[in-house]
Amino acid sequence: MSSTLKCLRALSDSTRLRIMALLERDELSVNELQEITRMGQSRISTHLRLLQDAALVQSRRDGKRTFYKCNDRADKAAREFISLAA
Repeated sequence: MSSTLKCLRALSDSTRLRIMALLERDELSVNELQEITRMGQSRISTHLRLLQDAALVQSRRDGKRTFYKCNDRADKAAREFISLAA
């Protein structure tokens, strides 16, 4: 499957699109995303895993916390779609 199609499939969900819009602005942890979206940890983590599998987000560990941000190397078409949707 092409990377563009994989990215667009990951972004077809409104929750993942909202998470991407938040991560476009700032690097956030799962806890911070929980507070903003009012969703459970497992639901947020599932969405983040799908976004990571599509190479749309990247993560870094800082102690016990993991922070997520938009992948600067994400597919150009997908990034344009995120910008338009946000």
